[in-house]
Amino acid sequence: MKLPREALKRLVKKFKAAIDGIVVGLKTDRSIRVQWLIAVVVIAVFYLVRIEPADWLWIIFCIGLVVSVEHINSAIEELADFVEPQYSEHIKRIKDFSSAAVFILSITSTVIGLIILFKYF
Repeated sequence: MKLPREALKRLVKKFKAAIDGIVVGLKTDRSIRVQWLIAVVVIAVFYLVRIEPADWLWIIFCIGLVVSVEHINSAIEELADFVEPQYSEHIKRIKDFSSAAVFILSITSTVIGLIILFKYF
């Protein structure tokens, strides 16, 4: 099946927007940089441990989720600051909920990673 030229252009534009989101996040958001750095370290550690392919699925899945949710969290914070530049208890709660999602997922992913790691020692 061949994609029409316009559909292909739209697809390329969407991929470019996604890549731009990653690049801008890495350039401007410390939390995003930290999550990406942790992802690289985790991949290196599990590579050195030489985990099995099935375990890699869990690790890559967890990394993808945590990094994605961090990007969503940063987007929510950016939007909240744009909508209400002044301090607002309501905006604070929104940001706290969003941060909590990253925190909960990070803890869950850490536990999964430790369970996998303990299999190899």
